[in-house]
Amino acid sequence: MSRSDSVQLRFLKPLEKYQNEKPYWLFVGKPDGVDVTNVSLEAVSGIPVHDVRGEEQNYELDKHGFKFVSHGIDFEAFNDDQRIEGEYLPQVEEMILKNIPYATKVSVFNWRLRKEMGEEQMDHPISPAQIHDKKFVFAPSQTVHSDATEFTLMKRVKKHLPEQADELLKGRVQMINFWRPVYHEVENWPLIVCDGRSTQLKNLVAVDQISRRFVGDLYYAIYDPGYKWHYMSSMGVGEGVLFKCWDTGNEAPSKVCLHSSGDMLKETLSEVYHPRVSIECRALVFSAAEDSSLES
Repeated sequence: MSRSDSVQLRFLKPLEKYQNEKPYWLFVGKPDGVDVTNVSLEAVSGIPVHDVRGEEQNYELDKHGFKFVSHGIDFEAFNDDQRIEGEYLPQVEEMILKNIPYATKVSVFNWRLRKEMGEEQMDHPISPAQIHDKKFVFAPSQTVHSDATEFTLMKRVKKHLPEQADELLKGRVQMINFWRPVYHEVENWPLIVCDGRSTQLKNLVAVDQISRRFVGDLYYAIYDPGYKWHYMSSMGVGEGVLFKCWDTGNEAPSKVCLHSSGDMLKETLSEVYHPRVSIECRALVFSAAEDSSLES
């Protein structure tokens, strides 16, 4: 039987200055007199999150913005970058194609390992060198966000598939993230996803991310009590979740899936459990046209 828990999540403060000054993060050498970021966050406690365990099959990518899957991927060498890129990512692309039947092409363009850390490490800012170092393992994100705006999605297509971009951009384009545990099931700091139908686009604020290799933006969210949050308890290594970072289509009920991670209430956890270790892969997903039969 599913249950509901509660967590604390971080949101962008709805400051007046963002009407005239775009929020940003600098992941390059900081110029004199310039702050690394002008982002201000607020923590909101007691947010209800629904555990989908036992009813995970009821959630659909286009309807809800996310889909829980049994991925069937056979791979364990997550300490080997070359094998991840040569053996794991092709399996991820194949799995996404199977789970999005209307997709005609899938291209994974990056991946990242994350692990649960101590409180000080969790809050420590990422350096310019670390953001490009595949061997550097990130902490779980604690801020509600989506990985891309439509501007950045288009830019990613042109960067990673330059010879095909003009033709691919004539159809529907999505950025899909595939998140899953590695080594053992996740009890604490699970990925928490938001029903896209409960997200009002007016509550999304584009935030620049400026690094040496890529300049783009993503969305942070302003708090809204109407958000509907979900997670899967004790997600195992054979399970995962696909979710939308952005969708250029306009027919599907959900265009985007806000997400974060949450520190679960201690009384809901086992006395002894493995700290979270996870991998996420972001993919460009292309299709010729939308399914106009989609219902809200």
